[in-house]
Amino acid sequence: MAALAFGALAFAGCAADGEGDFLDPVTPGSSISIEILGDPELEYDPQKGTTNVVVQFIARDGQDNPLSATELDVDMRLDGNTIDTEAILREDSEELSANIHLSLVLDASYSMEQHAVPAFEPMLSAARRTVQQGRNLYTSRPGVFNWNLYWFNDLIFQPTGTWPDFVIENIPSPDPGSFTKLYAAVDLAVEESLEAALSAPTDERHQHIMVVFSDGADNYSWFANPEVLGTSNITNDYAYDYNGYQAVTQAQLLNRVRDHETLQLHVIGLGSAVNNTALKELARVGRGRYFKNLSASEIPTLFDQVIREFTTIQTTGVTLPVPPGDYTFKIKVKDADGTASASHEFRFHGGDGNVRVIP
Repeated sequence: MAALAFGALAFAGCAADGEGDFLDPVTPGSSISIEILGDPELEYDPQKGTTNVVVQFIARDGQDNPLSATELDVDMRLDGNTIDTEAILREDSEELSANIHLSLVLDASYSMEQHAVPAFEPMLSAARRTVQQGRNLYTSRPGVFNWNLYWFNDLIFQPTGTWPDFVIENIPSPDPGSFTKLYAAVDLAVEESLEAALSAPTDERHQHIMVVFSDGADNYSWFANPEVLGTSNITNDYAYDYNGYQAVTQAQLLNRVRDHETLQLHVIGLGSAVNNTALKELARVGRGRYFKNLSASEIPTLFDQVIREFTTIQTTGVTLPVPPGDYTFKIKVKDADGTASASHEFRFHGGDGNVRVIP
């Protein structure tokens, strides 16, 4: 089993059956699209003579919102024929095991406390709920969910050791006079996520998700202060490290993100002072989405949108007892009422040790 890259291929279908037609979404609610995450994975079992085919994807509605498994009907076919039920892998089977690595990068500059509705504590509560949702997802799913946390102002902060999620809500409120070292904090988080990706076992599936939250434009990443280092306590049981960072430009950060090909980076912008152009570009290069709102009261909603981006990732597959040969595999998704569909197909060689996707 090979680790899957997180590149995404999107295919959309119109409200008609859509077999073979890949169209851009048009009217919200009347179309659906399917993003294939990474390459289809093939594995041959010489003891049983079977070929496993596994595909990861996200289905979206016409407004680009991800759809959950309960909102979809998924059909898989081999050479146009319906695949036997007994060949379909169970959702909790180890063959469909996939790990999620979540990184949260949160703005702790003083401006977070200056909104009409202070945004700092709602952000921390929403971040904690994001972690809880990830953990809940894995109560019945094979694989591992883990998370990292960074918060920033003119310094960058990280938990010392392993924290339970409730400690997130105990992070100290920002002091007056703190600045926004946004690019530097994201650069550090991406660097550490990339290191984790490169060291991950290649026989496992790994998805690296990052959520960046900020209510203002970067104004301090130009300043190098890497000599600042320290540790402080939240309680007697939990501590955090803090550090300065080297100078980082927007261009340098975007190059770092491009280098992390298995990362999906989502950005949440809050307030009127946000540099929308810069944050949108960060999300675009990071193969993620940009969510924007002007009201701190909407922070839970913004985070809920991001939560759906990783809780709706579906891993599905089949075990095929086929002889050596070339085959066409097709996966088709329909929305709950069957009015919109989209599909993706590919050719592969199966049935022997030379299993592979055929270009």
